[in-house]
Amino acid sequence: MTNRQLNQIFKSFSPKGHVKHWEPFGNGHINDTFLGRNQENEASDFILQRKNHKIFTNVPGMMDNIVAVTEHIREGIKKYQEDDIDRRVMKYFPARDGKWFVNDQKGNCWTLFLYISGSHSVENIENPEQAMMAARAFGHFQLQLADLPGNKLVETIPNFHNGISRLNDFRKAIEKDAAGRVAENQELLEQLSKRGDEMTRLQKWLDSGELPLRITHNDTKINNILFDENNRPLCVIDLDTVMPGSALYDFGDAIRTIGNTAAEDEPELSKIGFAKDIFEAFAEGYLTEAGKFLTQKERENLAFSCLYMAWEQAIRFMTDYLNGDTYYKTAYPEHNLVRTKAQFRYLEVLEENREKMESFISKAG
Repeated sequence: MTNRQLNQIFKSFSPKGHVKHWEPFGNGHINDTFLGRNQENEASDFILQRKNHKIFTNVPGMMDNIVAVTEHIREGIKKYQEDDIDRRVMKYFPARDGKWFVNDQKGNCWTLFLYISGSHSVENIENPEQAMMAARAFGHFQLQLADLPGNKLVETIPNFHNGISRLNDFRKAIEKDAAGRVAENQELLEQLSKRGDEMTRLQKWLDSGELPLRITHNDTKINNILFDENNRPLCVIDLDTVMPGSALYDFGDAIRTIGNTAAEDEPELSKIGFAKDIFEAFAEGYLTEAGKFLTQKERENLAFSCLYMAWEQAIRFMTDYLNGDTYYKTAYPEHNLVRTKAQFRYLEVLEENREKMESFISKAG
């Protein structure tokens, strides 16, 4: 995109300021993001972002979610008279027609929000202190939204963490056997399938109301947190996947990644272990904030959520492998199978550590 094209899109919004130059920003793999320096004296800079409407097919719904969430957080910050509001929550600008996005001539969807100056992100958690800070940030994010009913948002990715739906897709893939890969993986398929009754309990609890429907981030990686100059968390970003769900999703998915001593596609299964110190730091930090609103049912199943998310990801990888690798990008023919085996091994490791996790959460809570 040229500066001229980006400025034309920028002028379709209603911010106060002028941008002469745009530059690529960040390292995201889904959206295209550009930073524009505001020419007004001491004014904040802007981020212009093209949303990938092939992945996020309901951009209007997604933006309605994002605005509902950020405005709710903003009102809460005002209520408690905290400083630096524009650094503690993202600020989006409406287009001149009142929508929260504009379409370019090719039909791409663009959004505009303030750049949070003096902030930075971290790519990977390297120690327990970072894990605790990340957990407090995500726990606080959920706390800020605890009084905003989840059913007020739309489900931008239908059945994203619905274990019943994922299990049905998995079993359909086995039955169809589109890539002819079922016979050689019978034992692994059976191991994943036999856990279905236990793992689908989470969705059944949501459906019955035993678990409250909350607002979840659904991408609880540390690089979705902005830190200030003193490495203190400012706010949670990358809100494209915010939608209704269970608080357990975000906790479990965080541990699925940071609690694993190896990569999610590690072929050497002996390298896959449980980072106990990282888990305990994350759990302690999370409960410091989320413990203020979690129900007893949610608290009792935080450890279970870690197993659930590992199982869900394993059957998603295997479903794609059985279907002929049509969803995830792969680097080699067996990549999704390697991913599945790694996730399943991590699930086994979590099962071995479940009592320890539950005991720590009980004491920390």
